Amino acid sequence: MKFWQLIALSTVLLSGQGWSSVKAYFNQNPNSHYTDPYRNISRNGDNLEQVILDQINAAKKSVFVAVQELRLPLIAAALIEKKKAGLDVRVVLEHDYNFTVLSQEDNSGDDEYEATKLNELRAFVDLNQNGIIEKTELQTRDAVYMLQQAKIPVMDDTADGSSGSGLMHHKFVIVDEKVVVTGSANFTMSCTHGDMLVPGSRGNSNSMVVIQSTAAAKLFVEEFSQMWGNGKRGNFGHNKTYRGPQSVTVRGIKISVQFSPTSARYNWEESVNGLMALHLAKAKTSVNAALFVFSDQKITNVLEKRHNAGAQIGILIEPKFAFRDYSELLDVLGLRMLSPKCTYEADNQVWKNPITEGGMAISPRGDVLHHKFAVVDNKTTIVGSENWSDAANYVNDETLLVIQDQGISELFTQEYARIKKSSLLGPSARIKAEILRQETACADRGFYF
Repeated sequence: MKFWQLIALSTVLLSGQGWSSVKAYFNQNPNSHYTDPYRNISRNGDNLEQVILDQINAAKKSVFVAVQELRLPLIAAALIEKKKAGLDVRVVLEHDYNFTVLSQEDNSGDDEYEATKLNELRAFVDLNQNGIIEKTELQTRDAVYMLQQAKIPVMDDTADGSSGSGLMHHKFVIVDEKVVVTGSANFTMSCTHGDMLVPGSRGNSNSMVVIQSTAAAKLFVEEFSQMWGNGKRGNFGHNKTYRGPQSVTVRGIKISVQFSPTSARYNWEESVNGLMALHLAKAKTSVNAALFVFSDQKITNVLEKRHNAGAQIGILIEPKFAFRDYSELLDVLGLRMLSPKCTYEADNQVWKNPITEGGMAISPRGDVLHHKFAVVDNKTTIVGSENWSDAANYVNDETLLVIQDQGISELFTQEYARIKKSSLLGPSARIKAEILRQETACADRGFYF
């Protein structure tokens, strides 16, 4: 192979492309470039929405979507076109996000987060920015309204007769029962391109994996079918049948798949977080993790053993959750923090030999670190929708993939390195002062520890 061909190949691989049937994409990828189709902003990154659209547009028989939130109208329009063409198109959403901008106008409540999201949606749908949501804007910008008007079957997690099964937190698309698109990104502006009201935003840091494999797609179809039920009454949360990890091989790449939640009547080792721990425990040289939330003590205990055995451990966390009293980042840094009730987390185990590469991932204003991945020894990637928490493990509908392939792992390692460059490692003086303040306040209230 000539030198220019090698350069071209390396560029293709770095941008998440390649000749394999397993491909990875990152919306902050510095080696790719595209123009945001809604804000017309030229920026670095893989266009995650286009990754989804390419697969939907290629569909011949069916498109099944299960995603916490769907707000991107180009995706809604593509689904509508496939429905018109006679394909089997179905959508499952989280019930908290199964609404149009009009149906939610007077129902934002006092929750600051939900109010902010609704304001973003209003700004996105109100294309001419006149303060009035017009019918033409609903028809072209409000994805859920578009699906409703096209009579595409949409189900949410209240279809099991409950008020909602924790979170229906999946983020996957199945095309023709042979291609799967999945990862950490919801199908929203904030998870792909960037916030409508914050021009400097480039989207929450997320990844997406495309798997071309009927064997892998079959596993996802089984999960989708469990949730879909008979089309009127679905099965979510613990109403689904428990399935342990299942493995397929795609052109030499072994992929293990497991879906949450797991009932507490099973051993933790049989859960999705248990599957994570199984592979983390194999680390010989390194574990590099970029996580939205990390609060599962048992995973931390596994990592400590590998750290003490000589493996380099790097953990980067979204600042909103990095130094909460339940965050395992505290443990690995050798710290502990009192809760508002002046108690420490049950079974808390502070590391006597703290890591040095742990801290907060700093993102542009409006964006957050939304990743849920770890790379083990630069050859195994743990990734999916599942946060490293008890709620994700025991309550939510979630996806986890374990991909054993060095090429894919190198792409995630590059993403970790990108995030690390702008991260604040170690506990800041402010965090140390806050820990001391809480201890003093609790002591003044008569608590001793």
